Amino acid sequence: MSEVIPEKSENPQDFKKQRDELSARVRELNEKIQLLSFSLQQHFIELYYNFTPIKKLEQLNYTNRKCMIFKEYETLNESITQLNENLESKERNEEFCTSCKKLTDTLDYLKTLCIVVEGRPLLDKANHQMERYNYCDAIVSVKDLLVKVRPLKFEGNMAIALKNMIEQAQNQISIYSAHLSVEWEEIFSWTEGKGVNQLSYSLSVQQSDPLLIQKTLKSLYTIDKLNAELASFSNFFINKLLHNIIRHNCDIILTENHVKALTFNINIDLSDPKKPNIQTIFNNLTALFEFLQSSLGAQMQADVTFIEVFAKSIKNSFFNKIIDDCIRNNLPSCDSSYQYYQNIVLELDSFNKFLIDIKFVDFAKSPLNKFINDTECVLYNKKCNKLLYDVRQLLNQSLTYSTMTTGTILEVDNELMVSVTQKDFVYDLKSPLFLPKCVISQNVEKIMSIIVEHLEESVKLPERYSNQLVLYIKDIAVMYQSLVPRKFKVNLQCCPLDIALFFNNCFYLAHSLLGPPWRNTLPKPLADLLNTALFECIQDLRIVGLEKISLYLQDQKNTIVEKVEANDLPWSLESYDTFNYAINHSLTLMKDLQSNWNCILPERMYELSLCTLVQALCQTMLGRLFSDIHPIDEELVYILAVRFEDTICDIRSLFEDPSKSEEKVEGWKKFIKMPKLLKAQLLEIAELWNTDKKIVASYSCEEIRQIIKIRFPDDKYRLKILKEIQ
Repeated sequence: MSEVIPEKSENPQDFKKQRDELSARVRELNEKIQLLSFSLQQHFIELYYNFTPIKKLEQLNYTNRKCMIFKEYETLNESITQLNENLESKERNEEFCTSCKKLTDTLDYLKTLCIVVEGRPLLDKANHQMERYNYCDAIVSVKDLLVKVRPLKFEGNMAIALKNMIEQAQNQISIYSAHLSVEWEEIFSWTEGKGVNQLSYSLSVQQSDPLLIQKTLKSLYTIDKLNAELASFSNFFINKLLHNIIRHNCDIILTENHVKALTFNINIDLSDPKKPNIQTIFNNLTALFEFLQSSLGAQMQADVTFIEVFAKSIKNSFFNKIIDDCIRNNLPSCDSSYQYYQNIVLELDSFNKFLIDIKFVDFAKSPLNKFINDTECVLYNKKCNKLLYDVRQLLNQSLTYSTMTTGTILEVDNELMVSVTQKDFVYDLKSPLFLPKCVISQNVEKIMSIIVEHLEESVKLPERYSNQLVLYIKDIAVMYQSLVPRKFKVNLQCCPLDIALFFNNCFYLAHSLLGPPWRNTLPKPLADLLNTALFECIQDLRIVGLEKISLYLQDQKNTIVEKVEANDLPWSLESYDTFNYAINHSLTLMKDLQSNWNCILPERMYELSLCTLVQALCQTMLGRLFSDIHPIDEELVYILAVRFEDTICDIRSLFEDPSKSEEKVEGWKKFIKMPKLLKAQLLEIAELWNTDKKIVASYSCEEIRQIIKIRFPDDKYRLKILKEIQ
């Protein structure tokens, strides 16, 4: 029988002869494949469906038959391919092509059967490997088998048999993994002991069979189970070992017992108040990692080290704890020298290099690099964080907790302190601004002292740190105007003293943030940056301070107006009592503000505030008097005159220099003339109208005529005087 077609022929009869020969060979090979496939199928069904003793594959001459079939198919396929190359597509025989396609399908089915029937010997071999502690080879081979057989599809008894084989393979993997876990637990264990004032931890590694350790570690790593087995220890390492090594001084002892178990012992005395320094912490951690590396890492026969695998499960938590609980808590205080801080960094650098050498972390990915490479930045961040912390603590203090007097009593034309809404106000950056004398909470003075201290230190550092501090100072300004009103909300609505102190604090901070000025004490770039960044905050501070005192004054002003206007018309002794009570209440309110605000607020602000209420009272009293055109009893008129006189005296007692304050009260000149008009006789009123320029400037002729109408009876004398007042 010809093995190949020797050469290309143009004779159609030759092509037909060649095809007939190949067709016979295809049928013959197809029969061989079907016979072997049937035998293998029966073999597999008996094995995994009926579970009966069967012949072994060797008894079926499986290996030899399979090899001969595949070799014959390869030769035959070459001949078929060569024949097809010599024929044009229209000359190809459909029956022959179908026969060839059937042969290919039959062979594919045979290959599938080969995979499943070879599974049993492979599973038996895996069990043999397990008995020799070759966990890795056993598990990997069974897993590879599962990868091959899971996608296969059969029908009927073959499908059930395949399912049973897959279940057996999965069961074997579970048994192997369980044995592997037991071996690992016997090799590596850890314990925790607790006493009244004592803690002890022990890590034990069995050293009696190094080959078993190698096989176990390699198997766990190869099947991706080492991380899972280390999960419990990783949690113990972070939450117990690392946690207490950072917080307590430790005694470390390395021992070996009679069964060659190497034990790493850590003893902690909880009654010892002394905390470990950063060098001690790093030394203890270095000893711990060296133990793990020497006892377990040395036996790790893989493309990675044991520490690399261990690091995957703890790296993030480890560095977070090292940075938060160890490094930051052990950094020197903000007033320490940079040299002392550099000594800490040297220890940190040494520990970082150790972690890199044992491959716990890559050099480029170590979170410790930023603490080593930029010591100034770390220390400066700590200074700034402490600044914010100290400010927050100070802001929690009550406004009245501790006060102090600040500012100057000099008469300075400083409109900026009052005209807080003038955002386009232009001031000389080199000229000092004077703060009027007032009382502030000591905590705001401390806040400014801290800010100035940090600014002075920042000048010695690179420019980027100064710029960063400016942002922190801006945060402080924003923090004060938002945090304090929220924390002391009720106080700033009801307590006059707290309101005044908050107003003063806001203006003090605004004034202080403008600097002494900054251009006189700081480098020009930093001073300009401060002025630019803080200008809006400064304006906002003034506005929020003025807003609280304005809202309170508006409430008191409304109260005064409501009470004075509450009495009924016309005038009577009863309505006068209501009127008198309202005035007394208003004056009491203003005297209470005097006791809380005088010498607390800046003098000018105090005068403006009280004058606002005085003006409301005066205008309301006058308005109440002119609101009634009915005649008033002469006795009641006199009582009203006395009431006006007493009110004038009480109002003047609110101010140290009444003459300056009276100029700020609109209608004051009109108000103080009222008692005189109420007491004057008819002819005296006419004479006053003609001679007293202040009365003419303050009152209209209609108001004078109304006073006459409510005081004097309607007769020819009153009519005559009324005609004269035009």
